[in-house]
Amino acid sequence: MVVELRNRTDGQLEQVQPQAVVDTLIRNFIIYGIEGLLMTLTNIPIVLTILRYKALRDQKEFIIMAGLAFADGFNGFGYLVAAIGRVNQLLNGNAFVLKSRWHCGTTVWNIFWTFTNSLAGLMLLVISIDRLLAVSIPMRYFTFTKKYACILVGSAFAYICIPATVSFILAYQFQEPEFPAYCLTGMGMHDRYYKCVKLSTGFSPNYAPGR
Repeated sequence: MVVELRNRTDGQLEQVQPQAVVDTLIRNFIIYGIEGLLMTLTNIPIVLTILRYKALRDQKEFIIMAGLAFADGFNGFGYLVAAIGRVNQLLNGNAFVLKSRWHCGTTVWNIFWTFTNSLAGLMLLVISIDRLLAVSIPMRYFTFTKKYACILVGSAFAYICIPATVSFILAYQFQEPEFPAYCLTGMGMHDRYYKCVKLSTGFSPNYAPGR
């Protein structure tokens, strides 16, 4: 669908959208915010509790649990930040100003998601690997210390920096305004890269451009 554009008095170009679209987006983003708040409140306390008590920090299972809770909690925090930022843009009349792919990729919420969205899935893989080792070599697994868990979780956290860096490098090539300023996730990534991300997380490559 072709969206009408107009020039603003400040020289920027923006999409012309009916109030019904604005109301729908506000409702959707409020739902995102509630979901993000719940994810944050249910996961971050787990991380803080494990970090606080040495008895928990010394157990490999709790180290892995903390890694998963951290990924899920900050993924949810990205939802919350996005909801606040986007609703504020909609209420201030700035949500449909056209921005570049690079601008969208470097919004606070998309930076969160670039890292944590894939990390949440990767931490599930870490748990699967841990459980596989537990049942395949149970006697040796029993001797593993928290160092093993730290290496496993740390490897996942380190690896995620590679695709995140690739995403930012690819997005930097696109500096022309083309997307509304509320910036869904896919609007801040190269199209082919975004399709690869969706495939790796189980979605269709034709999945809509982000949340």
